[in-house]
Amino acid sequence: MAGIFFLTLSAQVLVLPPATGQQTFRSDEWITECEVERGSGTPDCSITLPFWQARGDQGGSFALVVMLQTGNIGIVGQPFPVKALLRVDKNPAIECRQTRYCIFPSAQALALVKQLKVGSLILIDVFTATGTFSFSSTPKGYQAGIAKIQAWGYRLFPD
Repeated sequence: MAGIFFLTLSAQVLVLPPATGQQTFRSDEWITECEVERGSGTPDCSITLPFWQARGDQGGSFALVVMLQTGNIGIVGQPFPVKALLRVDKNPAIECRQTRYCIFPSAQALALVKQLKVGSLILIDVFTATGTFSFSSTPKGYQAGIAKIQAWGYRLFPD
């Protein structure tokens, strides 16, 4: 019996990732994830909004990703985006023009992160080689994700 217990405990220790800790939280459609390298104490957190649209035989599946340590915002997906517009409430839209991984300019992305904290509506237009996809959502899941990260005790980049 003791041998079985020892083998089970040994297997659990070998299977558990030794170098990191990860936490995940979901609210609405938004997914909040933080991973911390042991020893560094600094979390790498992101909040992601997956979205998709089906149109006959043509469809698209995308994700809006906010990297909280850097303030970077990007849209990735299939078919590959070539351009995207992102707007919170009645604020001016921000635009990215990159194939495959559409990353928004840093200064505009930082302003948008602040808008997401207090906004009520997000409008997203993704342009691909095969068509345009339009989406809307609320930032409530994003706001809940920020609150959860703070409840976990992590500090975010300066406002």
